[in-house]
Amino acid sequence: MKLSRTGWNNVIIFSVMTIILVINATNDKLFPNEESENNAERLILPQHSVILTLAIDLTEKKHVLLERAGRSWQLTTKGLILEKTEQQIEQMMFAWQQSSGLMQAAEIVIDSDQGVTVNISLAGESQGRTFILYPLSDQLLVYQQRDNIWLALPATLAQQLLPFSL
Repeated sequence: MKLSRTGWNNVIIFSVMTIILVINATNDKLFPNEESENNAERLILPQHSVILTLAIDLTEKKHVLLERAGRSWQLTTKGLILEKTEQQIEQMMFAWQQSSGLMQAAEIVIDSDQGVTVNISLAGESQGRTFILYPLSDQLLVYQQRDNIWLALPATLAQQLLPFSL
């Protein structure tokens, strides 16, 4: 059986169409869309965000400010003595960008005096984001004021997100 040139073109066209249909049918199974996943877990900061400043307010007399200065960070403290290397500061910023927590369904009632206020300015956003961190014995609760949501993270993340231990 011999196929003409037109016949071979038809075979190639239908083969390519079959491959495209198979790829489209299996694409959702191989690479699930983020919206179809469980939205219970969420990043603290938007993905690929760039932190410009990070200010931590403990009390009126204790304050930590980290500002981006070119490719490095400038650390300014008030009422605290912190000795952090450039690598330790980079790891802390990476932890802020990559950490995610489980969203809490209900409003959480907690003593607001225990919280640590963190203000973060991101590149491309006119208003900063305010977070209140509540380190507990078994978890770290993070309240995002902008989105009005609570995230629960492992307690060990408090050491990575803050330049001091509580």
